[in-house]
Amino acid sequence: MGAIKSAIGDGVLTFMWVFCASSLGAATSVVAAYLGVKGMTSLLITTSLVFVLLFVFGVIGDLLGGASFNPTSTAAFYAAGLGRDTLVSAAVRFPAQVVCAVGGALAIVEMMPLSHKHMLGGPSVKVDLHTGAIAEGVLTFIMSFLVPVIQVLQ
Repeated sequence: MGAIKSAIGDGVLTFMWVFCASSLGAATSVVAAYLGVKGMTSLLITTSLVFVLLFVFGVIGDLLGGASFNPTSTAAFYAAGLGRDTLVSAAVRFPAQVVCAVGGALAIVEMMPLSHKHMLGGPSVKVDLHTGAIAEGVLTFIMSFLVPVIQVLQ
């Protein structure tokens, strides 16, 4: 039963994360327009919003019993033997995170006002597919390696 509860917590948190993180561009635009700022100042707004989101989602994750919105961290902590997950619970949590991430993306597409819908595209790869995939793989490996190491050192 613990694996199911963890998967539900992960799913809820992942859905909310994808929904909120996808709206950062629109939220930055609205706040910048309200404050009357342009240019690099909007980067400070985006950075502040990301900080608030990470803090709030960290608290919510703790309240949900250690829920995570990042499948990579679930896999990395399991592989390093640092988490409380068993193979079965990790195998249940991972698909829940993936399915709910897709659900969050579909929900934000439906909910975003038409005036801000053009901001949902997100970043695009400016290199060929193989270079982008290699960069993603290397950076994901580095993050998946460093996070458990930092956790052990604390």
